[in-house]
Amino acid sequence: SLSLPAAHRLLDQHLFAVAMLLLAAGALAVSAGLTGGTHARTLTSAQRYAAFDWMAHWYPMAWTRDLPVDRPTRVTLFDDDYAVVLRSDGQPPLALRDACPHRLAALSEGRLTEQGFLQCAYHGWAFDDSGACKAIPQLPAGGSLASACTRAATAVVSQGILWLHPAPRGTAPLPEVPRVPEMDDDRYKWSPAVRDLPIDYSLLVENILDPDHGLFAHQLPAFDLYSASPDAPQRVTVRAVEDEAVAAAFAIESRVAAWAKLTRRQAESAGSTAVRTAYAAASADTPQLEASSTFRPPAVIVSCRRDGAGASSFLTCFFLSPTGVGRTRFMAAGVGRGLPVALPRWLQHVGLNNFLDQDTFLLATQQPHVLRAELERRHSSSSTAPSSPFSAAAEDGTAPPAAREQLSLRRALYKYRSPTEKMLLEVGAFLDAATPRMPNRYRSPELLTAACPPRHVVLDRAAQHPRCERQTGHF
Repeated sequence: SLSLPAAHRLLDQHLFAVAMLLLAAGALAVSAGLTGGTHARTLTSAQRYAAFDWMAHWYPMAWTRDLPVDRPTRVTLFDDDYAVVLRSDGQPPLALRDACPHRLAALSEGRLTEQGFLQCAYHGWAFDDSGACKAIPQLPAGGSLASACTRAATAVVSQGILWLHPAPRGTAPLPEVPRVPEMDDDRYKWSPAVRDLPIDYSLLVENILDPDHGLFAHQLPAFDLYSASPDAPQRVTVRAVEDEAVAAAFAIESRVAAWAKLTRRQAESAGSTAVRTAYAAASADTPQLEASSTFRPPAVIVSCRRDGAGASSFLTCFFLSPTGVGRTRFMAAGVGRGLPVALPRWLQHVGLNNFLDQDTFLLATQQPHVLRAELERRHSSSSTAPSSPFSAAAEDGTAPPAAREQLSLRRALYKYRSPTEKMLLEVGAFLDAATPRMPNRYRSPELLTAACPPRHVVLDRAAQHPRCERQTGHF
């Protein structure tokens, strides 16, 4: 017979085994949901973030108007280079790993042959859009080309953007390419912009979705229309996006009444009766609009004000590509209805570059702290080393060390205080869960420990501005 303590221990062991089986069953259920569709609609936001697969999505590489035709161009995603070719024969763009398997020279320095193959400029090896080697000039008669293939990706053109899917070509099915419906509407005009910023993708996403900074970094009162207050709370939702190829796809949305909050409060605190009367009159005369920002991970953010019917006269659209650690290709378009013509691109670039310069260096000063903390957390989570220094900064500064260590990276680093940061808390949860699984994220750890570059380097527009290879005068 067993003693009572021994019986309790045996019962505990059985309960532990049952719990592990239940956890395993839950994991299998989630896995099944990610492929079955039915369960995917019932996943929690945390489960969606944990299941996010960076290699399962499309990424914006360039505006097609900036690409040469029938000539290769190098683009970069996750610190991996691709040679892409926009073809004139109506075929989809070609996208191959930018390293010839022969001697690893860049295929983007090559040429497109009459047969439609991408030929390496070094020794003439040529490849089709599937990555199969089609020609080795030096190969003896009867020699095999089978083992000389290279890795191919899938590229498409949609709404004037060349999109790349990094999964091996032939992977099926692929998800739908993200679209902004208004960009297909002839009533809307828009001009594209692009700049390669020395800012990490994770920080740039947070920055774009943070209207509070606009009043100070950009000195623009219009940002206040997207801010929140106790009497105009920010409503944040994580909604499932139906896509057979990406079962856990989702979008994070924020909505708030589109009227001034902080600027109005500041004016009223000054005691101006005239200001209060002006705000009241403006609110009465202006149709009630709702300011919304929608983040469709990983690449698309759309901010606008919509009326009760869901229509908007102007949308700010961002298309982001994580070029590598500490680097992001920033693409944007202001999409407006009722304009006779699109804003000249050169004029848009003047205004946008001035706008970007107002806070890009601030992000660069923030970057070393966040990326180093991310790397330290990765090391501490995979070892028994003491807690890293950043974990001492709890959200409220009062949590004991053990509790602080359980905080997410951003809750441990940042101090959230604004009603508008409800969106940033949700987006931060996604970034904390998904960023460590980004391809090649820790391949070169020194990139996460780099110091902030000098201001003139961070704001070097010439170095960050992709050249218009087609020479059509768009810039």
